[in-house]
Amino acid sequence: MKLNFTPGRIKALAIAAFALQSGLAFAQIEYRKLDGFGNALLDINDSGKAIKKQGVYDFATDATQPIDAEAISLAGINNNGDLIGLLPWIVDGETYLQAGFKKNGVWTPIGYLAGATVDASVVLGQISENGNYITGQMTSTCCDQQAFLYHVATSNLERIATAETHFSAGYSVNDSGIIGGWYDTEPAGGTLRVPAYMTTGSITTNVPDELPQFQNINQVSAVTNGNLMVGDRDGVPFIFDQTTGTFTAFEVPAGYFNATFTSVSENGIAVGYCQAGFTRDAIVYHPSLGPQPILIAEILAANGIEITSFDGKLGTAISISPNGNYVSGWENGNINAADGWAIYFDDLLLGSCYIVCPQDIVLVSLDGPTVGNYTLNFNCSDNPDATIVLVSGPASGSLFPYGTTEVVHNLVAADGTVLNTCSFTVTVNDFYCIPTFESGEAITLVSVAGIVNASAADSTEAYEDFTAISGTVNIGSTYIATFEGNTGGEWTDFFTVYADWNQDGNFSEEERTDIGTISNSNGNDGVQISGELIVPADALTGTTTLRVIKTFDAPAENACNPGSDYGQVEDYTLNVEPALGTGDFTDAQFNFYPNPVKNILHISHTTSVKTVTVFNMLGQKLLSQDAGSTSVEIDLSALPSGHYLVKATSDNAVRTFKIAKN
Repeated sequence: MKLNFTPGRIKALAIAAFALQSGLAFAQIEYRKLDGFGNALLDINDSGKAIKKQGVYDFATDATQPIDAEAISLAGINNNGDLIGLLPWIVDGETYLQAGFKKNGVWTPIGYLAGATVDASVVLGQISENGNYITGQMTSTCCDQQAFLYHVATSNLERIATAETHFSAGYSVNDSGIIGGWYDTEPAGGTLRVPAYMTTGSITTNVPDELPQFQNINQVSAVTNGNLMVGDRDGVPFIFDQTTGTFTAFEVPAGYFNATFTSVSENGIAVGYCQAGFTRDAIVYHPSLGPQPILIAEILAANGIEITSFDGKLGTAISISPNGNYVSGWENGNINAADGWAIYFDDLLLGSCYIVCPQDIVLVSLDGPTVGNYTLNFNCSDNPDATIVLVSGPASGSLFPYGTTEVVHNLVAADGTVLNTCSFTVTVNDFYCIPTFESGEAITLVSVAGIVNASAADSTEAYEDFTAISGTVNIGSTYIATFEGNTGGEWTDFFTVYADWNQDGNFSEEERTDIGTISNSNGNDGVQISGELIVPADALTGTTTLRVIKTFDAPAENACNPGSDYGQVEDYTLNVEPALGTGDFTDAQFNFYPNPVKNILHISHTTSVKTVTVFNMLGQKLLSQDAGSTSVEIDLSALPSGHYLVKATSDNAVRTFKIAKN
């Protein structure tokens, strides 16, 4: 699988709906924007009734019923019309807040756990569809936040926490009292929120079993009555089927750093948002829409609906109705001030016949048009004789020109009825993908295969093009790669190298080398990491690109979307030459001493040392000496104390190493 195919936008359902021979009308999507302060829509049910903090919005009438006088703010609604919200709590004449619910037209307070003080607080999650359970997060004093489960029929309020749980929260609860949320395993001063589901008795189960590896903030956001759970773990959205034990992680849409699912319908449609910095955009997933989450904006655009937000994005999708027909949320900005929105999909998201579209494909070719391959499958139990017909664009396996080409296919029944349409794009560039970071954080030294490049530690560029600097490697040989960089303080950064060994214009998983980590470096203090770059036996000779990536918190698993907020990418050129003969040697046969050195540096090679060059840490050449023997002595007495790079060559090998001069 090519990891640098930009995780893209899948363009399924390009028409409002598929017109069946029976004469069914086109589905009518409706997008409704609510302008003004306090209009964020926090929850929505099958009737299109949605919750604002200060009222209940009715999609059918486009009107809002103000909040009841008994309540202070609202948080959730179910299909029965039951509400949850905050009520006043009067203690010694002072007004505080407590959780409550409205059932059969009557507001009832939940109260607090025994022993609670006036410093207690509560954040509400959801009420179950049957109205029997409520969850959220509650404190008894100032700072002991834990999930709670309230049983409406018995008025039993239960704290959900184990001895190992420092903090926890409940976001969603189903009709069986299963809570979706998180618990924190770290003591005060640390954070590791583990996505989990919880039940009465504080029985807590991780989703999945293993702890998160790369992100501190993780969660189960929602759980259905069929025990389907959604959320995010290590920065990517997931779906977990508790019944089968199946955990599925999804990709983050291109151009964004992380994503989450916030809600899921009873028929398996998940919604949420992807995020880059402070910018979010709403996403949706269902197998009928393709293998990965897509932007809701794309479905609207395909149906001729314009998003009228200030930035053209929906922002946060927070809730989907149990039947999957309504989605609600708010635009980018502070939730209290942001405009709200709701969308009615009229069953469009659950087509019974659909093509499983590929993602938008991005290829790189430095030599003109290139072959593009894609796979199309479809699901259509009602029309088993349906076929996929190419409408426009080249077929899979054809040559694609530079630029972006739209490819459109129809799913056609035996009688010619078009059941579904799928469109995607194939983009061919004459340059490699250029990653982005929220904040650039410098690579300050790259030393490998004759490449020696030192760059500024204060650079904030996310990408730097050093392809004018080249190194030479031989097929089957191994080279020492040394890197330095600015970690921005007491943090740990990872170095990952990609080389396009097959020269297809893409960086694949097989072309990736994890070098290691550095910590607490300003980029100029000599802290470095070295590892081996192995040229595979099937590498093609000629010129190709070497990509060096430095990322915070986790190694870059994708050369086009490194998945980190902080870091930098640098590209270099490699000249790949045939394998060395049996009498040739790689850089492993070089030896040098002493290090640190005061005056004379000794360098040797098992055959001969051809040249030795000394550079400062800015990459400027200071000394150069021809040798022509198996050992050579370099007089460094004239150089001031500090760190230097020494590049030694033999007839068929190169090694660059760092020394300290006293």
